[in-house]
Amino acid sequence: MSDKPFLTYKQQLDKLKNKNVTWSDNFLIEESLRSHSYYGIINGYKDIFGTYFDEELQMEIFKTKTPFTKLHRLALIDNSLNNLLFKYIIYIEKSLKTKIAYVVAREYGEHEEDYLKSSNYVSTSTLSRLSEMNNIRQQIKNNKNSASLQHYKNNHDCIPPWIATGGIYFGTAINWYKILKGELKSEIAQEFFFLTNLTDTDKQKELLIVMLNLLQEYRNNIAHGNRTFQSNVRTELTKNHLLEAVDKRVLTESEFLSGIGKKDLFAVMISIAILINDSLLLDQYIFDLENLIMPYVRTKQQLSPRGDIFKTLNIPENVIGRLLNILSIKIK
Repeated sequence: MSDKPFLTYKQQLDKLKNKNVTWSDNFLIEESLRSHSYYGIINGYKDIFGTYFDEELQMEIFKTKTPFTKLHRLALIDNSLNNLLFKYIIYIEKSLKTKIAYVVAREYGEHEEDYLKSSNYVSTSTLSRLSEMNNIRQQIKNNKNSASLQHYKNNHDCIPPWIATGGIYFGTAINWYKILKGELKSEIAQEFFFLTNLTDTDKQKELLIVMLNLLQEYRNNIAHGNRTFQSNVRTELTKNHLLEAVDKRVLTESEFLSGIGKKDLFAVMISIAILINDSLLLDQYIFDLENLIMPYVRTKQQLSPRGDIFKTLNIPENVIGRLLNILSIKIK
């Protein structure tokens, strides 16, 4: 017999009672379980409220009576945050692909046999230029979802870089950037960072790679339905380069050393803001974040045992002001 047997909705409700979860509206909780799943709401946020293992019941129990509405609310906030971050990470992914396509087409032409020639690239300590070129070819060949790619396959004599990049994964595009020759890699990094205080090209290239890796990890977590505001990503932003790119009104060294802005949700928020140079889009990004956060600030809701929305999400209370500081640098 499985140690995780199927449970009917009634059995799930009985289990929630044993777990010290409380509710007053039976319809709301049943509909939530039908729409969001037991695991997604209960197991996804239990650590925020605190649990212990009950030997008699042989299950994890909430330490104190925990209203289901609070668990449900966190799931809804997390879903909204997922959608918001995903949208802007996709923009940065497209921006990277556009920049790669531009320099590759300019330097090597529109034909695959030219711009995918391995001699145009350099291997790194972790990436083989031969393997990466083969990987790109396979993804272009196997992609069935891109209408543009299918059109060029069927109607043209080549698939130019600006079409090919639409048929590869974000991680593949990042690797493509990594194996570009130095001057092309520098050109792209300078385009991303020219509206920041970071001017050294080598530092720009290094910070760009770690920011892209961080965003890719978060993107993958979001795509797989994982929680946004307590993620298990491994990529850490480079302290000195990041603190040079922004001023102390955005992030201080002591904050970074305490974990703020290193690889947490705030690090993702900063990375997105830095890598967006379209001031209208950056303004919209900050506006969207503010609209998500401020309703919970105005009502002074304590969302979890940690406290308000800032403490629950583990982000600075003046997060909007900090991101506006990045925007102010880009519209001077």
